[in-house]
This record gives sequence, structure tokens and C-alpha cells, in this order.
Amino acid sequence: MLIFWSLYFFLSLFISFAFFKLFTKKTLGLILSIILFGFLSGVWFIYPGSQKLAPIASILFLENTVVESNGYLRLFRPFLISLFVGIFFSLMYVFLKKRLGFRKRKD
Repeated sequence: MLIFWSLYFFLSLFISFAFFKLFTKKTLGLILSIILFGFLSGVWFIYPGSQKLAPIASILFLENTVVESNGYLRLFRPFLISLFVGIFFSLMYVFLKKRLGFRKRKD
């Protein structure tokens, strides 16, 4: 199970980074890719009282189509946690990029 979740988080990071590369305006791309990362990487319990975890994207899909609704607000907390983790890592990336001098040279 650990291999599945590691692969899932790596793929969500890869998808959000690929989404970031689609934009020419880096600020807009960064904001939208952080939101996408928060949506893809958030996990929560399948239904209230369950011990099994699932990605919030699949829970939202199932609650909109097949399963009876248990409320969307219960998925807001894991989305916010993943969003803040994405913001933290993005800020660390930008800070390290500026601090360590990984800038394009102007010759």
C-alpha cells in the first residue's frame, strides 16, 4: 500500500508540474498548479467512520454520481492541508532558486 501512495503522490506532483510548464505567465501557472496539486494529492476517509483512505478527487466524483452524499465540507480540510503543503514547497523552491543562484545568465 505504501508503494501505491508513494506512486500516487509522485504522479500528482508530476501532473501539477507539467501543468505549470504549460503557462507562459509563471505566476498564474504556479497558482493554478498549486491548486491542482492540492486537489490531486489530498486524501481522506472514503465515508465517515471508515478506516480506508482515498483521494479526494475520486471521493468527489463518486459522491456526485453513484454514492449518497455525505457532505462536501468534510473534503475541504484535506484539500486545504494539501494546498498549504503545495504552497510551502513552492515557496521553498522559489527561495532556494533565488538563494542558490539558479537563475538564467545574461551574457
